[in-house]
Amino acid sequence: MEDLLDRIAYLAARVLIFLFEQIPLAVSLRIGDFLGRCVFLVSKKRRVAYINLKAALGNQLTPGERWRAVRDHFGFMGQNVVEVMSFKQMKRKHHDLDVKIHGLDRYEDLLRSGHGGVLITAHFGNWELLQVWSGLRGTPIHVLTREQKYPRLNGLINELRESHGSVTISRGAGIRGLIRALREKKMIGVLGDQSAGKTEGIILPFFGRRTTVPTGAFQLAHRTDAFIMPFFIVRTGGQNHEVYSEEVLKDDPSLAPEARVEFQARQYLKVLEDFIRRFPNQWLWENKRWKYCWDRKIVILSDGKAGHFKQSGAVAEMLAGFKEFHGRPDLKFETEEIRVEYRSAFHEAVLFLVAFLMKPWIQGKLHWLAPFFTPETQKAIEQANADFIIAAGSGLVPLQSLLVQETGAKSIVIMNPPFPYCMTDYDLAIVPAHDGGRVPRRTFRSVIMPSGYKTLDRGEDVKQLQSKLGHGVRPALAVFLGGATRGYDLTVSDAEKLYSALKRASSRAGDYMLTTSRRTSAHVERFLKSMLARDPACRFLVIANEDNPSYAAGGMLELADLLIVTEDSLAMISEAVGTGKRVIVLSLGEGELPEKHYRFHQILVQRGLVTLSGLADLEKNITELLKMPVAPVLQREKDALIERLGALI
Repeated sequence: MEDLLDRIAYLAARVLIFLFEQIPLAVSLRIGDFLGRCVFLVSKKRRVAYINLKAALGNQLTPGERWRAVRDHFGFMGQNVVEVMSFKQMKRKHHDLDVKIHGLDRYEDLLRSGHGGVLITAHFGNWELLQVWSGLRGTPIHVLTREQKYPRLNGLINELRESHGSVTISRGAGIRGLIRALREKKMIGVLGDQSAGKTEGIILPFFGRRTTVPTGAFQLAHRTDAFIMPFFIVRTGGQNHEVYSEEVLKDDPSLAPEARVEFQARQYLKVLEDFIRRFPNQWLWENKRWKYCWDRKIVILSDGKAGHFKQSGAVAEMLAGFKEFHGRPDLKFETEEIRVEYRSAFHEAVLFLVAFLMKPWIQGKLHWLAPFFTPETQKAIEQANADFIIAAGSGLVPLQSLLVQETGAKSIVIMNPPFPYCMTDYDLAIVPAHDGGRVPRRTFRSVIMPSGYKTLDRGEDVKQLQSKLGHGVRPALAVFLGGATRGYDLTVSDAEKLYSALKRASSRAGDYMLTTSRRTSAHVERFLKSMLARDPACRFLVIANEDNPSYAAGGMLELADLLIVTEDSLAMISEAVGTGKRVIVLSLGEGELPEKHYRFHQILVQRGLVTLSGLADLEKNITELLKMPVAPVLQREKDALIERLGALI
């Protein structure tokens, strides 16, 4: 089958070469530009090109300018193909008329230097034309090429490349030909801008992101005492090109071999970056140049709810815990929070309905979202760039899907997204077992919320809390109160009963600490403040809506032996379970919680991770649990989640 496809491709190319030889080159190039722009309209590669352009150049270009650069590039690629097919009919006269040369004296100095020359270029402009340019000048070069899939077609392309005296050399065994040419003081041409793969080359920053860089050109030069010159061609319109001979790269033979290569590779990348910034429509953006990258960006979308942000932060920390990529160290993550604020609940509801329709067209058109968000949020959205976008909360899901389309980031959602977004593909959906309904395809079912899996160094929290408590004071109990959740709330009567139960229990179990949450009502907080401030058994009290020290929750979780969390606080229950300590889920409050809360409680009870308790049996449960061994932490499940996250890297 491959042989048949090779024959067909070869014959088709021959026919096209014949046809283009019959018409003026200027006309052929207009046809090539038209065909390239047609490909732009249907190719998925245009989205990759846009993503790479935005990631590399940031706000140097507006979204419209990015799309224009990508569209122009596709047109140039169409012209390149036509030009390659016309190589044989090119004459010196054509060359002189259509190519302007910058730094010709540097190029000729290299020819006269008595050293071999490595002309290191990039997939920039019509890079294939450089070998024809050199051949037409009477200084043919040896060019390193990549073998094409089809042998006949590969031979035809090499025939065109060699039509004016240049010599093509394949990778592998052909490298000996390059070494021979350099030792004979000849010139060779190599491409140095693409990735060296996951395990080859050296890792250097390219547009601010560390990625692999091929080292073969530099090693060849060092082995043969050759000079290295960055060498680029830029299409300025139609048949017109400009060739740039840059300064020969500086060298320091006193350096160790690897350091010497790195010294010159950094110089080349700087020159290449400068050219790309000057001529952004000339470079091959559609290749996944940063597929192997050691600098990653995580964007957390936050709806302002502390519990949701904790879940996202926990997953971000798990990702950032990976320090190697394909066995190579120093993988680094940067995390950014975007606080998402809608103009109103109405605007949030409208975007929820229309985001599905906007998604196919949103890339480069994030300004469409301006009517929905506050100016500060809109600015952050338009500037966002990411490798991973994490969201927890139904109001964030529409924006997450649009930003993923814009940036090409991998999506991690922490919840079961509401319909119809549950039908969307995510790279990973972390859905607690108590969430019902249809779940996305790539789902990890967890027993607790992700914040419970987070391994934290709470040493500083403990140190600060201990300074408040006094040396040697270690309360046995830590109580975490929630508050209003839909139709459910804590009342002053509930708080009175809890206070009485804690007062009785503390006489046997020991002292306690207590913190309210942002959801706790002002009436309950005033009662607790008045009563617990006078209770010597209460060694630490936090009224969250007045003062909520950052160290409070972490320090309490770490210091206490028994953790008591009200039934409405799913995230705090998860964190408590994650410590591996004894946990009581306290039924306290009036009204009904959502069904998923009760499913969550039952799952934890079945796994032996918590004890459900009402006020009536709280004292008994505290006494009994303090005598029992600590429940095992969910290490196996945590390891499984980390493994799933690692697969995304």
